[in-house]
Amino acid sequence: MSTVLSNLRPIAITANGIFAGLGLSITFATVPALRAAGYPPRAWQVVYRRGAAIAISSILISSAAHFTTYYLTHDKRSLWCGVISFFSAPWTMIFMKPTNDRLGQLADTNSKEDASQLIEKWNKLQYARTWAGCLAFVLAVF
Repeated sequence: MSTVLSNLRPIAITANGIFAGLGLSITFATVPALRAAGYPPRAWQVVYRRGAAIAISSILISSAAHFTTYYLTHDKRSLWCGVISFFSAPWTMIFMKPTNDRLGQLADTNSKEDASQLIEKWNKLQYARTWAGCLAFVLAVF
């Protein structure tokens, strides 16, 4: 069991770090670049699709590792890290999905109608995921 535990924490921290880095780079680099380029909906769609694959896997891996650590050790910090790591999944499905879907529709038609407002709204919602990812990472490391 000690081998399992010694591997779970680095896996969780790595996945948290990947998710935090992804969130920070999207929020503070990618969206400003989209803004400067005139909010092209197809560019947002590429960012979203590629980022989603990384985000989903890092959320699932970090949450599973934290929850397994909690199950084995009853360490409350692992429980909180798991909850905070998983937060972005329901947040995305409940609050971001309508905006994601609308941006996807705009990208399919390459229409810039409402793209700037939708991308800015999406970025405001993205802040919650970015800060949750950073909080989970910091809490897991320290």
